[in-house]
Amino acid sequence: MQARARLREAIDEHSGLLDVVEATAVVICRELSARTVTVTLFEDDMYRDIVKVGDYDPAESIDVRERYPASHYPEATARLLAHQAYVSSDSTHDIHHEHLQIVPADLVSGFMGVPIVADGQVRGEVFATRKATEPPFTADDVEVARDLATQLGGRFPTLLAEHERANPDW
Repeated sequence: MQARARLREAIDEHSGLLDVVEATAVVICRELSARTVTVTLFEDDMYRDIVKVGDYDPAESIDVRERYPASHYPEATARLLAHQAYVSSDSTHDIHHEHLQIVPADLVSGFMGVPIVADGQVRGEVFATRKATEPPFTADDVEVARDLATQLGGRFPTLLAEHERANPDW
């Protein structure tokens, strides 16, 4: 798979949690023809966005210190913890409703989230949106995102540990 090779190359060319995650997000954004990709950590039943790439509005900036309770996204969290993806085009209205506050409906045709799994545990999420002028995400798109998130997941424990050692107030 060419996407996997491009991701491996991007990861190998970077070091440090934020640089590797950003390089990964850029590759995923390109491979999915996404409007945006956000990589989020999941710790202690809280989400924390660490990298956003793509066509974000300036009002959508992130503060890596800000955390969001998983309880605000119960359906999405349940799926991620079961190592499943979720897509806005699913028949489950709950997923779409949970994300109305963060997904500008006039700018996107759909969104998806796939878990970042490391050592059998969900450590984060790759969340992508598609431009309103593009078709919604397909099952094939989900598989590409899942495969690339798995590649990142293999590096996550080491990257997180190194980052936390170098940044104790992280």
